Amino acid sequence: MVLVVLGVAVFVLALAVVGLFAMMGELASRVPDPDQLGIDPTLLPVEEARLGTTPADWPAELAPVRDADRAYLLVFSSICSTCAQIASGSTGPLDQLQPPVGAVISCPTPEAGAEFLDKHPMVGDYPHLIDVGGAWLADTLGVRMTPSVLVFERGTLRSAHTFTSAAALSNLPEPGHEHEPGHGPESGHGEEAHVHVAKAKAAKGVG
Repeated sequence: MVLVVLGVAVFVLALAVVGLFAMMGELASRVPDPDQLGIDPTLLPVEEARLGTTPADWPAELAPVRDADRAYLLVFSSICSTCAQIASGSTGPLDQLQPPVGAVISCPTPEAGAEFLDKHPMVGDYPHLIDVGGAWLADTLGVRMTPSVLVFERGTLRSAHTFTSAAALSNLPEPGHEHEPGHGPESGHGEEAHVHVAKAKAAKGVG
């Protein structure tokens, strides 16, 4: 009986964590009008990501990302509609990034992750990890937002951005260059711009 209760509790917790991933993805898709804010709303830094982290425990499925001089991870949630749109190819092909590219699917159960891959074979073509409860992403990298793209150099996380269109991946800034000319506050990509985004969200009642 105790095992049944614990099993239900773990399932509910996993569902809640993945629900958070999905909610953050939906909020990312509701960023205000770029003409009003002077920013590109399709590509914003994930502030909570632990940049500079080199995971001690890499899943075997993501070895090509771990071992490369430069590699990318696309992060999706199985219950995020924005993720589904991008993964289906409706916002453009995912080949905007130079390989190696991997994918992580945050999901409440392994079955939900497998179903997401079945529905979106374009994602399954990449080395991929089904991350139940988003545990590896959150615990190791501090990443809880989907969809997002993570940039690694020799296994170290160098940058993390949310994105709402596959086409935006071609505009991904070089790691550490977000605040250089063309990406700084003058062009609306710096800290000041994100303060404006937060204020605009609050004014519109977005959490």
